[in-house]
Amino acid sequence: MEIVHALLLGIIQGLTEFLPISSSGHLVLAQAVFDYQSTGLIFEVFVHFGTVLSVIVAFSRNIAGMLSALCEGILQLARWSDNWERDEQFRLNGMILIGIIPAGIIGLLTENFIDRAFQNPLLVGCMLLVTALILWSSRYARQKPDDRLGVGRSILIGFAQALAIIPGISRSGSTITAGLWLRLHPETAAKFSFFLVIPVILGASALELINALHIHLTSIEYWGVIVGTIAAFLSGWAAILLLMDTLRKGQFSWFALYCAVVGILTIGITMF
Repeated sequence: MEIVHALLLGIIQGLTEFLPISSSGHLVLAQAVFDYQSTGLIFEVFVHFGTVLSVIVAFSRNIAGMLSALCEGILQLARWSDNWERDEQFRLNGMILIGIIPAGIIGLLTENFIDRAFQNPLLVGCMLLVTALILWSSRYARQKPDDRLGVGRSILIGFAQALAIIPGISRSGSTITAGLWLRLHPETAAKFSFFLVIPVILGASALELINALHIHLTSIEYWGVIVGTIAAFLSGWAAILLLMDTLRKGQFSWFALYCAVVGILTIGITMF
């Protein structure tokens, strides 16, 4: 793999993973339009790790507090119910676990359909239009926001994440919009969306890495992995900062325009 190629793919992965424009949709479009083929399992594992690392660094204080509360809760199992009621950081760990369940179940049930969907650029174009509608709807969802996550909210946001299994539906776009409709504060909705992706990507990457341990890389491929991972980390971090800024300014729905344009162009190119 060429270094420039790895750099570009890392940047695209980092930006599209967190901006509400669908990373899976852009992957399908890259395969169809630019005849892009998979760069290899090792590269994909480490590039995804780079994007997760950007979340961990961007929200290091929050995540450190959550891990500390989780360890303390494990050591004090007898006081589990008290910790759940009184410790917001401890409860957030539970909300994340609850939130990833719907996507895991639906992903297993629809595995064959999703495999076919990744070969259908026309479907991606249509789903990008759906993403545009989802994002635009967020303009009407800001009413008396609050910061408290509960089981019901976490499950509903989890189902919004499950919807993003379809390529072209943005994971961050659907989960953040769901949070806004559920009257979460915009920053709370965004942070929960980012936290949800950590166990998902780390779990999937661990399984893929086990399968890829036998793969031997050339020196050029090693450098490609390093460059791609760094690029994904930096672009992912930049995407997080940009997205948080647009939420603070009330400009989150503007990403709908991009998704609509790309969706229409994709449908047009595919059909004509």
